[in-house]
Amino acid sequence: MLSETVLLEEKKGYVLYLTLNRPKVRNALSSELMTELAQRLGRVKEDASVRVVVLRGAGDKAFCAGGDLTAMLENSKAGIDALRKNIHQYAEVILAVHRVGKPIIAQVHGYALAGGCGLAAACDITLVSDDAVFGVPEINIGLWGMVITAPLVRAVGPKRAMELFYTGRRFAAQEACDLGLGTRVIPRDRLEEETEALADELAAKSPGTLKTGREAFLLARDMEFETSVKYLREMATLVTSLDDAQEGMAAFLEKRKPVWKDE
Repeated sequence: MLSETVLLEEKKGYVLYLTLNRPKVRNALSSELMTELAQRLGRVKEDASVRVVVLRGAGDKAFCAGGDLTAMLENSKAGIDALRKNIHQYAEVILAVHRVGKPIIAQVHGYALAGGCGLAAACDITLVSDDAVFGVPEINIGLWGMVITAPLVRAVGPKRAMELFYTGRRFAAQEACDLGLGTRVIPRDRLEEETEALADELAAKSPGTLKTGREAFLLARDMEFETSVKYLREMATLVTSLDDAQEGMAAFLEKRKPVWKDE
């Protein structure tokens, strides 16, 4: 366990479960929690014993309700340097999710608001319980969700994202999926079971191919179309040359289960 208070860690096979553990404040992102989460995700990339990461929240009420407003108000009064440090910590969490190098799944129940909504949007796959509530309500208290713009606009597109930022309205699980923020809606009592099943399924794939494919996907997403096609044709050559690709094709032809390299 990484921390007894703010971040819980559990390993099941090749899957690492990280649990935001501040349930009394709906898993609000304190400075300590953001630091530990960014650091732990940073170590995942080079850890061959981890192939998939699941991010979830403790308690019944929330995945994550965003930043710790008490701390943010104190920092804003303390001066620009204290405030900048606090905001930079959240940015480091979003960057750590982006750079993790392996599939990362958000298991979302209850509230996913503000920075919590951005955290869910930043993950590769976002499984949503039918009781989930999303929103970027910063505008309602005179703020703007600056850092979360990066993952949110990529998930839902600029027009729909702007409406969410302007209004600060909350929206339910199905709309989150319709917008492209969530992957699919799951009954609350089956969320943990289905998340674990998906994580195990991904962990059984080639780790080398997952790493290469994820990197190519994220880079190509932000490229101009013709540039992306030229880049992807080279990545196709690279991934097909990997040992796991040769093993996978051979196993398919020989009607057996492939044995992947642990990398």
